[in-house]
Amino acid sequence: MMKDNNLVRHIDACETMGNATSICSDKTGTLTTNRMTVVQSYLGGKLYKNNENVTFSKINPLHAKLIIEAISINSSYTSQTLSPKSPGFPITQLGNKTECALLGFVLSLGQSYQKIRDEIPESSFFKVYTFNSARKSMATVIENKETGGYRVYVKGASEILLSQCKWIIGSNNKIQPFESVYKVKMNKEVIESMASKGLRTICVAYKDYVPKKSDGKNDVQYSGSIDWEDEKAVLNDLTCLLVVGIQDPVRPEVPDSIRKCQEAGITVRMVTGDNINTARAIANACGILNDGEDSLVMDGKEFNERIRDENGEFSQDKLDLIWPKLRVLARAQPTDKYVLILF
Repeated sequence: MMKDNNLVRHIDACETMGNATSICSDKTGTLTTNRMTVVQSYLGGKLYKNNENVTFSKINPLHAKLIIEAISINSSYTSQTLSPKSPGFPITQLGNKTECALLGFVLSLGQSYQKIRDEIPESSFFKVYTFNSARKSMATVIENKETGGYRVYVKGASEILLSQCKWIIGSNNKIQPFESVYKVKMNKEVIESMASKGLRTICVAYKDYVPKKSDGKNDVQYSGSIDWEDEKAVLNDLTCLLVVGIQDPVRPEVPDSIRKCQEAGITVRMVTGDNINTARAIANACGILNDGEDSLVMDGKEFNERIRDENGEFSQDKLDLIWPKLRVLARAQPTDKYVLILF
């Protein structure tokens, strides 16, 4: 078994595994390679389906500056993308792979994220809202020397973050209201389009707090102090800068492994925090979902609505109606995974 890279610490585990009838797997890094690359982007009112067509010269200078700063600053400084030591070798990604994909996007524009980080070190950050699975976003607050106020850079799950945006930089490179009709259209034509191809979609946004009257229509004027503990207020009324589609290829060996499990009578389920359309596309590519099968694909919100009674209490009977056909659970919280596995 060691030759097959299986380390057995307890011999009775072999018997237990031999009786397994169901496998619940995460997506990123388990079913996929966890080598992420930005392959599509939406900025300045235009969708680039081939990211090689995006060049620094095509972007408005002010818009480009905001994008590069937002990505460089609002990510862990331990996340890095390094050029290969020898030609023909892949780049080295260190740290969070989603952040590495975004940093790679900065490099593809011919810009340096390290230069920005050297100018604005982590020690100068005013506040950081670390990523959590409930909020699905991360934010970094820095002092804005130009206005004497603060700038908030945010990145996170696109469909969630876009709902928190009040403004967007449009096709004329001007800030315009991000109305609900525009949001619905963008969700359908950009986010769903990317997700249907198995791409993880990330939105990058920002917000400026200014202490005095400003000509900027998207600036938030304040007097006195700002309640930085009110995350909902801080992370609302944002201005959308960019939406990217990140590719994370399926591991070559995964489809065959899943097929063998299914032939052995083992049901394979995917439980992921990703968008439901992204999860469905990857599940199709892996063979977890097959044509003609009566399978369920749902997100964490629907899952909880269907397994709980009118008082919000977990119901085993309700879960029993779902789990036999459930194959994909998207936008899953840790508690959703716990309920699915424990019961």
